[in-house]
Amino acid sequence: MPSRAAIRMKPPSFSVSVTTASQLHDAIDRLLPLLRADASHASAARAIAAAVASFRPPSTLLSNRILHLLSSHPATLPDALALLSSLPSTDVCSYNTLVAALGRSPRGLASARALFDRMPRRDHFSWSAIVSAHARHGQPRAALAIYRRMLREPGSAGVDNEFTASSALAAATAARCARAGRELHCHVVRRGIDADAVVWSALADMYAKCGRVDDARSVFDRMPVRDVVSWTAMVERYFDARRDGEGFRLFVRMLRSGIQPNEFTYAGVLRACAEFTSEKLGKQVHGRMTKSRAGDSCFAESALVHMYSKYGDMGTAVRVFRGMPKLDLVSWTAMISGYAQNGQPDEALRYFDMLLRSGCRPDHVTFVGVLSACAHAGLVDKGLSIFHSIKDEYGIEHTADHYACVIDLLSRSGLFERAEEMINTMSVKPNKFLWASLLGGCRIHKNVRLARWAAEALFEIEPENPATYVTLANIYASVGLFDEVENTRRIMELKGITKMPASSWIEVGTRMHVFLVGDKLHPQAEQVYALLKKLYVKMREEGYVADTGFVLHDVEDEQKQQDIGYHSERLAVAFGIIATPKGAPIKVFKNLRICGDCHTTIKLISKIVQREIIVRDSNRFHHFKNGSCSCRDYW
Repeated sequence: MPSRAAIRMKPPSFSVSVTTASQLHDAIDRLLPLLRADASHASAARAIAAAVASFRPPSTLLSNRILHLLSSHPATLPDALALLSSLPSTDVCSYNTLVAALGRSPRGLASARALFDRMPRRDHFSWSAIVSAHARHGQPRAALAIYRRMLREPGSAGVDNEFTASSALAAATAARCARAGRELHCHVVRRGIDADAVVWSALADMYAKCGRVDDARSVFDRMPVRDVVSWTAMVERYFDARRDGEGFRLFVRMLRSGIQPNEFTYAGVLRACAEFTSEKLGKQVHGRMTKSRAGDSCFAESALVHMYSKYGDMGTAVRVFRGMPKLDLVSWTAMISGYAQNGQPDEALRYFDMLLRSGCRPDHVTFVGVLSACAHAGLVDKGLSIFHSIKDEYGIEHTADHYACVIDLLSRSGLFERAEEMINTMSVKPNKFLWASLLGGCRIHKNVRLARWAAEALFEIEPENPATYVTLANIYASVGLFDEVENTRRIMELKGITKMPASSWIEVGTRMHVFLVGDKLHPQAEQVYALLKKLYVKMREEGYVADTGFVLHDVEDEQKQQDIGYHSERLAVAFGIIATPKGAPIKVFKNLRICGDCHTTIKLISKIVQREIIVRDSNRFHHFKNGSCSCRDYW
C-alpha cells in the first residue's frame, strides 16, 4: 500500500489527492478528458503513474488504466511506453492500448508495427488496430497483407470476426482494389461474418469507392436490416457516382418504405439538387423537410442556403439563413460564397464583416469564398490585404486554393508580373485551379506567353482535359495565330481528346429543355429561331455588332457571325421568353463558360424584353436586368 502521505497534483484546472486504489481510479476518470484536450495536464498524469508504482504490485487492471491515460496524448505517450516495459504483469490489453495509440500517428506507425510483432498473444482488437492503422496512413496493401497473415496463423478462427473483416474491407477501399474487396466478400460469407451490419456497410462502401456502384446496391438490397444511415449512405453513393436519377429514385423509395430521413439525408439530397440544378425537386425536398422538422439543424439548413445560392435565388437563401435558430461557420460561409458566386461581392464582404462581429472565427474555406468575391469584383488591394491576414491575424496556413483565388484576382486585373512572382515564391504546390485561373486571365488580356506556361502545367496535371486546349486555342485565335490554333487542334486529334459540346438547359414546368449550339431538334425550334431574328434586328438598332473574336476558325466574318449567333444559351433564353409568363424571370444553366458576345447579347435582350435573365455558367451566375449584368462586365 502507498504511504498515508497524500500525493498532491495541481496542474491547471485539476487538483486531486490519492491514497487508495479507488481514489486512483476516480482521478484517472477525471483527468482522462482533460489530458486529451490539453497537454498541460501531462504532469498530473505522470504523478498518478508514480502513485500507481507505489502499489506492490499494482493490479493489471490499474496498470492498464494508467497506460490508457498516458497514451491518450502524444506528450505522455513516451511515458506509457516506458511504463509498459517496467510492468511486472501485462496482458493483451496492455499492448493493444499502445499499438492503437501509436497507430494514430503516421510517425508512430513503424513503432506500432514493431510492438505488435513483439506481442506474446494477439486478439481481434490487436489485428484490427494494426490493419486499420496501415490503411489510415496510406499503406492499404500492407494492411491487406497483415490481414492475410492473420488468416494463416494457427487459431485465426478465434480472432477473425466482424471487426477484423471491417478493417480489412476499409483497407481494400483505401487501395481502391475491387479484386481484394471481392475476395474479402467471399471470405466473410464463407465464415458467416456477414450477419453483422457493420460488415454489410463496409462491403457496400468498398464497392462504391472502387467504382462498382451496382455491386454496392446489390449488397444494400441484401442487407437484413436497413436503417436511415444505410439508406442515406446508398443515396449518397449514387450522387457521388453522378448517377443522380438513381439517387433521387432511391430517396423516394426510402420515403415510401417508411424510413424517416434525418438531417444528413436531407443535406445530401439538397446538395445533389444544387449540383444537378434541379430547382423544382429542390423546392419539393425543402417543403418536405420543413413539414417533417427532421431537417431542423444548422447542417441541413446550411445545405438549403447553398442550394438556393446555386439556383441564383439569393432572396430565398437569405430568408433561410435569417430563419436559422443558430448560425454556425458553415451557414455564414454558405452565404459569403453564395453572394460571391452570384456576382454580389459587396454583399459577400458585408456578410464576412458580420461573421467577424458575431465572434465566429473564419476557417480556410470561408477565406476561399471571401477571396473569390474580391477576384470577381477586381478588388486587388482588399483581396491582398485579406490574403495576408489569413496567416498574420488568424494563424491559418495558406492553401493552394487561397493562392488560386489571388492569382485569379491578379490575372483578371492584368497584373501578370505580380501573379508570376507569387507563383514562383508560393509556399505550396500550385494546383489545377491556380493554373486555370492564370489561363483565364490570359484569355481576357491575350497574354500568350503566360498562357503557354499555364497550359503546359495543366497538361501535366490533367492531360485529357479538353478545356485547356480549347482555352489556349481561343487565346491564339484572339491574336490571329491561326496556325497555332490548328496545331492545338491536331494535338487534340492525335490524343483522341474531344471538346465537350456546349449545352444549355432551362426548366419549364416539369420538363428540362436542353439546347446545343445551332440546335434545331427542339419541337419549338422554328419559333425560337424566329424570335432570335427579331431580337437581332432590335439589337442592331441599339448599336450591337457581333464580336467574332470568340470564333476559332479563320473564316469570313459573315460565317463567324452565323456561328456565334446561335450558341446554346441564346436558344435557351429565347425559348424561355416564349415558354414562361410575361415578366417572369428566365433562368438558364450552361455547362461551359459563357462567351463575351453572348454576354453582350443577353444584356441587350434583357433590356428589349424587359425580363430578368439569370445565366449560370461553369464559373458563376450572371444576373441580367435592364441591359446590365451583376458581374459589371468583369468575370
